[in-house]
Amino acid sequence: MDSIRIDELTWVDIKEKIENGFKSVVFGVGSTEQHGPSLPEKTDALQADNFANIIALELRNTLQAPTINVGFSGYHLHFPATISLRKETLGMIVEDYINSLAGHGFENIIIFISHGGNEEPIKNLLPKMKEKYPDKKIFYYYTQEILPAMRDIGQKYGLSFGEIGSHAGDMEASVMLYLAPELVRKDRFVRGYAKMITPRVRKKYRAEGFQTITETGVVGDQTKATAEKGLDYMESFKKVVIPYIKRQLED
Repeated sequence: MDSIRIDELTWVDIKEKIENGFKSVVFGVGSTEQHGPSLPEKTDALQADNFANIIALELRNTLQAPTINVGFSGYHLHFPATISLRKETLGMIVEDYINSLAGHGFENIIIFISHGGNEEPIKNLLPKMKEKYPDKKIFYYYTQEILPAMRDIGQKYGLSFGEIGSHAGDMEASVMLYLAPELVRKDRFVRGYAKMITPRVRKKYRAEGFQTITETGVVGDQTKATAEKGLDYMESFKKVVIPYIKRQLED
């Protein structure tokens, strides 16, 4: 099967695809950071890559650029092996991606963000990019309109928002069991900080570090995670993400 990943294609293949209607490109922006004692540091990067691939396949006539595997994760640096770019560095990398892709004739550039720390630098960059490329559609997706889907999952499995978690909780543990079970240490599953993350709590950990709210690095409850539930999360989120992106492309 012909690949849609541009790093698996030759320049000749890509030129032909662009000339034949592949005018959209998507890439993920993840992180290399702690996800508790049970999930690998590539958790966000793997999710970003997989969802960018889903987006490209669902939209059709869309190529996938390489995922950016390291993001802004400064508030996770207390935990060993987290690698963090500065916000300015991440913004410049994404800018270089956009300039490169726009220069090759892509008319729609879609960014899928899987880690919250990456949103601010990318959001701040986009006005500059839109001004530079007024005839192109350049936008990102990060959790827009996702709350109803999370509420439905919670009701289905008897989970609160806090247990589903925003970092390494039931959601991410289940998704990783589905995507890469060989990388998951189920014997280390824990119940972490399982309350709702309020703006005050978010401000605290972003200023003082994630370890100030959870010594394990987990926000949510991993102990009931399953691969079957991971597929359910993926399918539920796809029903939100794809229509949202299609609306942006139609506007």
